[in-house]
Amino acid sequence: MRPPTWLFVRDATTIRIQRRVGLTLHIESDAGNERVFPFSDLDELTAFHCGFEQHLIATGWSLVEFGPERRSGQDRRSVARSGPDRRRPWLKPGPA
Repeated sequence: MRPPTWLFVRDATTIRIQRRVGLTLHIESDAGNERVFPFSDLDELTAFHCGFEQHLIATGWSLVEFGPERRSGQDRRSVARSGPDRRRPWLKPGPA
């Protein structure tokens, strides 16, 4: 199975972030630069990863892809629900 991968783009440059086995975060650009950041626990890795993504977005990068797709089965969004819609009862029209 492929490791979780985030792809960011700004102008014509890409940055790929991967969480690989062993609590490591791999960050590589399309220019061939790669950095590997090892962490001692998942909380440290997650905090760094979130901070790095926030920095990318604040400096004009856009997330354009995440993989691998982990959902399986039929996409429910393309199938109408049966029965009354219970998700947002406050949006239902009241008596006229």
